[in-house]
Amino acid sequence: MRRFIGSLVLLSLIPASWADTTRMRIEFSGSEAGENVYETQADGSFSSTTHLKVGAVSIDSVLKGHFSDGRLIDYTAEQENSAAGKVSILFKDGKLSVVRAGKTTVLPTKLGAEPYFGNLHPQITASALKSIKFSEKSPQLVKCFCPDAATFLSPRFTPQEIKSTAHGAAKLIVMTLQPVEATYGLDDSGRVVLMDVPAQKLRFVVEGWASLVNDPLAAFPELSQPVFKTKTEVGVKMHTRDGAVLVADVVRPDAPGKYPVILGRTPYGRGSSMGEGGFYASRGYAFVVQDCRGRGDSTGKWDPFMHERKDGADAVKWVANQPWSDGYVGMIGGSYGGFVQWAAAVESPSALKCIVPQVSPPDAMLNLPYDNGIFFLYGAVWWAKIVSGKTIDLSSFMSALPHPEKFATLPISKVDAAVLGKSSPFYLNWTKRDRKSLWTGFNYEDDLDKVHIPALNISGWWDGDEIGTMVNWERMRKLGRKNQWLIYGPWTHLFNTTTKIGETDFGKDSVIDLDSIYLRWFDTWLKHKNVFWDKQPHVRIFFTGSNRWVESADWPLKGSKKMSLYLSGTGDVQGDGSVGQLVAEPPSRQKPSSWIYDPHVAPITKEFLSPDPSEVSMQVEMPKKMPGLVVFKSQPMKTAISVSAPVSLDLHFSTSAFDTDFYVNISDIDEKGKYHAISQPGKVRCSYMKGLDKQIPLKPGKIYEVQIRVWDTAHTFLKGHRLALVLRSTEFPLFARNLGTVDPIVTATRIVVQKQKIYHDRAHPSSLSFQVSE
Repeated sequence: MRRFIGSLVLLSLIPASWADTTRMRIEFSGSEAGENVYETQADGSFSSTTHLKVGAVSIDSVLKGHFSDGRLIDYTAEQENSAAGKVSILFKDGKLSVVRAGKTTVLPTKLGAEPYFGNLHPQITASALKSIKFSEKSPQLVKCFCPDAATFLSPRFTPQEIKSTAHGAAKLIVMTLQPVEATYGLDDSGRVVLMDVPAQKLRFVVEGWASLVNDPLAAFPELSQPVFKTKTEVGVKMHTRDGAVLVADVVRPDAPGKYPVILGRTPYGRGSSMGEGGFYASRGYAFVVQDCRGRGDSTGKWDPFMHERKDGADAVKWVANQPWSDGYVGMIGGSYGGFVQWAAAVESPSALKCIVPQVSPPDAMLNLPYDNGIFFLYGAVWWAKIVSGKTIDLSSFMSALPHPEKFATLPISKVDAAVLGKSSPFYLNWTKRDRKSLWTGFNYEDDLDKVHIPALNISGWWDGDEIGTMVNWERMRKLGRKNQWLIYGPWTHLFNTTTKIGETDFGKDSVIDLDSIYLRWFDTWLKHKNVFWDKQPHVRIFFTGSNRWVESADWPLKGSKKMSLYLSGTGDVQGDGSVGQLVAEPPSRQKPSSWIYDPHVAPITKEFLSPDPSEVSMQVEMPKKMPGLVVFKSQPMKTAISVSAPVSLDLHFSTSAFDTDFYVNISDIDEKGKYHAISQPGKVRCSYMKGLDKQIPLKPGKIYEVQIRVWDTAHTFLKGHRLALVLRSTEFPLFARNLGTVDPIVTATRIVVQKQKIYHDRAHPSSLSFQVSE
């Protein structure tokens, strides 16, 4: 489920010559959620006050200061979040101080004449908006200082159009700060009259200017309409079968009667998910969000993922038996909130009628904490940072980890303490549970045959949990379930939030109206209304490259045909200068391609040392010579060709060690020779080739065959472009290094250098296979 994050940065400061007072109504999920009041004085002083209430979470943010000649001289920023605590910032006499949790940090900051940009104070964003050239419709990078975040950022602003309303005309400008997009409206006087963040359902608007944005739901009068006033109950308790107390908030119609229930369960704080409540409750649903065991106000031990099957089934039964429930329950949620839906569904609670798992992880050994047996190192440590306490830590959500240079620490069971300065009990347990049988309670894939209810699966080509959607769809399809639907967009884990990733623009249609789809889904399965769900395609797939949606009755796409290209190379195949080719027939005789992987060499790149959302890119840097990175290229396409899943590499290999890893990436090489990523990599830890419940050492020098599945994708290679297969043995520090042994990773420190050989001849025809459609 899309979650409102109070630390979203959207801020700037403006000249004192503006109107004295501007008021903006704040809407969340279409319901009134608060107000922003901006005031200026003739002496250059200003104040901006925002009060926002989303479910049980309230946010009060006050920004006051003074500037002269467009330059910020001094300011204070105070923000209090009922779920995350209070943060105070003071800038005076050139010194910047931040007070958080009683600790004061002094930051070296020199402010110039740059624009300002920040959070929850839209009027202040005007200086950044006014700094761009509106006549130039291409994205414009603007370096800004964020007073209430005490940092510099570089958002991109893209002018759109001038739109007229009864109150006047406004320039519409899209701001992109990965992974969030917001649309601003700037009237003729330079006042911000609109800030709209669709992905977070957050909108600030001056009275009379709401027509600047269209309500997509207005086109569907057959769907449930917002006719109810709502009421909220906070801290409602439920007892699980083993005695744990799980706590929920409930938003429901303020009218007598029984209503269908939409349930969400989260480890991230139920208040942050309650913004959806008003949207659904006003349309005749009870909306419930529950803290998972050991999180927020819920009791019990926090052992991530391990209790969600039983707890989820108990929660479904509990909400179905409430006096305001009609006994029909649906679930919705993203990431962990997607996982808990499948976990509950395999327990077959009778009241559960449908689910909407968004960007959902699969079993423990397939993605997180282990991706096909490879420990997801960076993800595990980052997640430990934000969920080690009872409540989520959003204060450093987008910032670098404290000591990323320590990722090379061995054994990896000590990496969290080295990087974060403290250890996490569940992280240690994760490094101990290195086989499938140790994840009872987490795993659900083997029990999907018990699921018969409808599921609407949603993910993106660059979602870090996409493999969960891929595996769940395929298994339900093989079970013959006809009541499954699938949407794949050109999105990251924060799905449907932006039309761009870095410099790659997927077009305005790449973000779609999911709210009407969700409402149509629940109206169908929970209210039994005829809202024409039968006219919805089972599959919606976005093809990158050609930037188009394709609707289908099935996935893989009906009518697509399998195509295979064979690896070939008679020289050095490392880096962009590789002589490696992808050809139509396997070579008759060739020597194997080889390279050395040395786990002692473990550099930490800039993207991990100091992550900057503005520098996210789909373009892959490919040096002419790059040891350990192997490339095989097709010939330039004579005509455009659309490639889709399943994509897999049938690899014949040998290694000098007892174990090794392979990562398989697919890229598009454009006519200028630039590489562009088109999918998430497939991976294999070779000691797990026979199954994820036991590591079997390799025999050094023996030739093996393994099939490596690349994560689902759909991409059009344009005329003149080439397909590139990129193969390597490490993606450290994102994933743990393979040390070349089968020593348990919880204690392993011994490192073995690995000499890899890839075979590509008629006797060992390594090949890349995929589907091709028109």
